[in-house]
Amino acid sequence: MASESDSKPRCPETLPDITFKEKTCIKKAWRHVVVVLVSLILGMGIGYFVGYVLHRNPADDRSHQYPQAQHARRSPPSVFSPLSYEEIKSVVDYCEQTNITSNKRTMTIFHRNKIISLSVLIPSKDAVLSYLDNNGAYPGRYARVYVDKAMENPPYFVEYQIGPLHQAPMAHKVLRTVRDHDRRPRSTAEFSKISAIATAEFEKLNELFEECFDGGTVSIKKRGENQLRVSVSSLSSQVGRISTVYLLIPGKLSTSDILPVFATISHAGLDVTKWKVFDIYFFRQGPFATTDDLLTAYRTGNLTLFKLPKEYINSIKTSRDYTRHSSQPLREKAHLRPPKTIEPEGPRYTVTDYMVEWMGWSMELSMNNYHGPAIFDIRYKGERLVYENSLNDLSLLYSSLNPGAGLTLTILSDMVFRLGTFTSIIRGLDCPEYATILNVTTFSESRQKPFIREAICVYEADGQRPLWRHSGYVNSGMNHNYLNIRIPLSLGNYDYTFDFEFHLDGKMWTYATASGSLFAAFWFDGDDTVGSEKSRTQFGYRVAEHSIGSIHDHLFSFKVDIDVVSRNNTFEKIHWRGGTISEAVKSQTNKPVDIYGTPFNYTRYLEFEKIREEKGLVIESKPVVWSVINENLRNKWGNFRGVRIEHTQEYQEVLPQDHPAFVAFPQMKYNLAISKHHDGEDYVDTVQYDKQRLHDPLQNLNHFLNDENIENSDLVTWVSVRFLHLPTNEDFPMTTGAPRGFLIQPMNFFHDTPTFDMPQYDIYKNGTIKNNPYFIHKQHSILPEDIDRPDYA
Repeated sequence: MASESDSKPRCPETLPDITFKEKTCIKKAWRHVVVVLVSLILGMGIGYFVGYVLHRNPADDRSHQYPQAQHARRSPPSVFSPLSYEEIKSVVDYCEQTNITSNKRTMTIFHRNKIISLSVLIPSKDAVLSYLDNNGAYPGRYARVYVDKAMENPPYFVEYQIGPLHQAPMAHKVLRTVRDHDRRPRSTAEFSKISAIATAEFEKLNELFEECFDGGTVSIKKRGENQLRVSVSSLSSQVGRISTVYLLIPGKLSTSDILPVFATISHAGLDVTKWKVFDIYFFRQGPFATTDDLLTAYRTGNLTLFKLPKEYINSIKTSRDYTRHSSQPLREKAHLRPPKTIEPEGPRYTVTDYMVEWMGWSMELSMNNYHGPAIFDIRYKGERLVYENSLNDLSLLYSSLNPGAGLTLTILSDMVFRLGTFTSIIRGLDCPEYATILNVTTFSESRQKPFIREAICVYEADGQRPLWRHSGYVNSGMNHNYLNIRIPLSLGNYDYTFDFEFHLDGKMWTYATASGSLFAAFWFDGDDTVGSEKSRTQFGYRVAEHSIGSIHDHLFSFKVDIDVVSRNNTFEKIHWRGGTISEAVKSQTNKPVDIYGTPFNYTRYLEFEKIREEKGLVIESKPVVWSVINENLRNKWGNFRGVRIEHTQEYQEVLPQDHPAFVAFPQMKYNLAISKHHDGEDYVDTVQYDKQRLHDPLQNLNHFLNDENIENSDLVTWVSVRFLHLPTNEDFPMTTGAPRGFLIQPMNFFHDTPTFDMPQYDIYKNGTIKNNPYFIHKQHSILPEDIDRPDYA
């Protein structure tokens, strides 16, 4: 340590004789003033910094730093983990080396043999459980690879199994061959060509567009101020590979400003010169066989015109914004920072690869590039409750009579766009600042290479309410904390957020939340199909100048493979009944019994119904509990151990059962279906192939419900979660979140409430603290005496 004398500036023992002129002395005085001022400023700055350091809460700094995404992988890697960057690259290289795909750069990607998508291929359930539960052989890691064989004669489509990914040599096996090449899944390269051809065809109508649409025109090359855009959407069809093209005003909310022009394009085969735009409509007039026919009708005065006012496009582009409205004053105190949660001692969960453990829970996270997020091997206190909970599809039905959302593309599936590749975390918004961010690797079809994206948030949430509480001689309770796995996906105009919540009492919530901007339909004041209230149509409300928010739904389809400790389970419906006491007794004993001493002759009672064969279920008008029980295991009170499934939806489908969508999407008919587990029945539908063949699906839920006996069997439940959306003006320009989901919770799985192995609060009436587990409240006032409190607790 330096001495006090050492800390002072030293001066030389002898100074040279220096003489100064008068002006030199003045300059030196100013130097001293400057030095003093700088010293004061530095001193004040240092003092402020020291004070800040001494008085700041260290947790504040820590909460603003994102933990690094987990990159370490287990050895051997989990069979459930999404494919890594290295694994995808090895599959791409293998496919090129074995001529499964082609790397000919002289040929366009559209005409090459190429990978469309790939994801981890989960081995058979027998092999996985043998490995996990019985020290069986490691099943290995494999990829399911979707390959477009466009160069072959004739072209076809193949699904391959390729692997093992961490062992040499790798090999491939064909899982599915689709000979009808026009059933192939959507590709980015194909849609780019459709857009170019449709734009070139619509460009012929610029004379009409310029007069009607405020000078707006279409061009495949030029980018003008009043440029209109041609958009493409694959059309659900029974007649071949066709799509709808429609015209819109581009901008931040382009799907909200649809113009009254649309057409159909046939794009069967690979010869784009044979693709054809036909059935063109303008302002409900048509169909015109060709754009030339429409142009002729316009030039000869045989076309009723719809005209936008001058400067309409510019006004739309400036008004269609979802930034804060500067014209509106901020709400009072809105400038102050809101409350936030911190982890005062760091995370209470651990993440190893994609395995998460927290408070007795463990689970394996995964991601499928087509289908989206999945969670496997969910265990609570060491026992498996769910083998798989995975998103399978996300479908929508729109209704309208006008161009846009409804008339021309009624049935949509976001899965065909490869839903899982659109992971999109907005830091500081989607997840708390202290969340752990996990990366996943997606695949670019156009570049034939992998990309790493931030995809999954893991964090413990403060439920901001008691998990349980009771006030009596001792006031007790427990904070409601839970683990959340959040996966945001951004796809076109809609954003979806999926939350998988795991609670301290064994409950599992699965939520799907839709947000984003509306896909609207065209509206005009003189519509003769609408009554006198022109802004309130049969298909939705007017939300903008020439837009209605078409009614539609979002149907989230989940595969939920429940294993209550073991694979042998039974599905049971528990009906709430109402009737006489004699009827209640007879429901179980089949004997009429007179019960005396009851003040009323009517009561509620339970009736238990086993579902003995595969079946689809709908929500009933009277209360019913859906449960999965293990009849081979009982708790200490003699009850079968099990779980119950609760739905947030409270209504049934209103469309008739012969609607064409129900053939390709049978899950739309049900709120829940139960089937017997079979390898190969991996997903609720194959809509990536069936979008163009609604009447003849390759495989879907209808193929799984074969009346097989499912008592004491390995069951799979297929849960359909529907959000019926009636857009209103509050949904424009942004739709705020609308969560829907389902709950799986223990039902007689334990002997008692399963949370008494956690710290809890216990405070005596006199204010004495018995238990204060996390030292959050250091003082408690004496609680007042209860007045007229019933003495039964």
